[in-house]
Amino acid sequence: MLATVNDLVEILEELMPSSLAEDWDNVGFMLGRKAKTVKKILLALDLTKEVVEQAVAQKADLIITHHPAIFKRLKRVVDNDWQQDLLLTLAERGIAVYSAHTNLDCVSAGVNDVLAKLLKLENSDVLDESNGLGRIGTVEATSLAEYALFVKGALKADYVAVGDAGKAVCRVAVCGGAGSDLIQLALAKGADTLVTGDVKYHSAQEAVFSGLNIIDAGHQPTELPVLDKLADRLSLRLVEREIDAVVNVAKESLLLRHM
Repeated sequence: MLATVNDLVEILEELMPSSLAEDWDNVGFMLGRKAKTVKKILLALDLTKEVVEQAVAQKADLIITHHPAIFKRLKRVVDNDWQQDLLLTLAERGIAVYSAHTNLDCVSAGVNDVLAKLLKLENSDVLDESNGLGRIGTVEATSLAEYALFVKGALKADYVAVGDAGKAVCRVAVCGGAGSDLIQLALAKGADTLVTGDVKYHSAQEAVFSGLNIIDAGHQPTELPVLDKLADRLSLRLVEREIDAVVNVAKESLLLRHM
């Protein structure tokens, strides 16, 4: 049977409830008409020109992004701003947009669960129990250099930056995206290594001088793996409900590359 945007919103809310998002976040149905029929869905990390062009080419009816398509308050929507220009293009084409950010980070089978599994964490548990963010678990004991190379390969990252606290890798904390705020919590829970992205210089100092190895694998590489998992989960839910719609994952270029 055919489904509407509203039907898809209900399914997405079941998979990753907006109520799990942080208070400062902006998630949920961002753009479009709820009654529009959905036959093709495109998943992406970000709403960029690259993604919009793919959505148009594929004749997608709905784009689901991880990072909010609209985050800051909009006082106007005009085409002299690149983000607003994309929203106008989508509105003109009748393509709806839904975003799941920190709710997808913390939910079961979300960003951090996928990251923990990909990086071979055993007995994985939630790192920050107050908001469900991050995961912590054990790996087979190895050197930081060896584990960093493994992380780079597993995430298909162009590069990783490593802060060496002089410890072997055994108990690892992970947080997709930007998780340097979890340094002290990772230490308190016995981690010897934190894998995340967007680590600033002074945050790296805080980690290393406090006795925590840190591996910065980049914002995108630590989050992109969740898209394939979400595509599978959403596709299964559509099959269960006999909804005739196709789910695809956008091809996204890395924003930052090591030259």
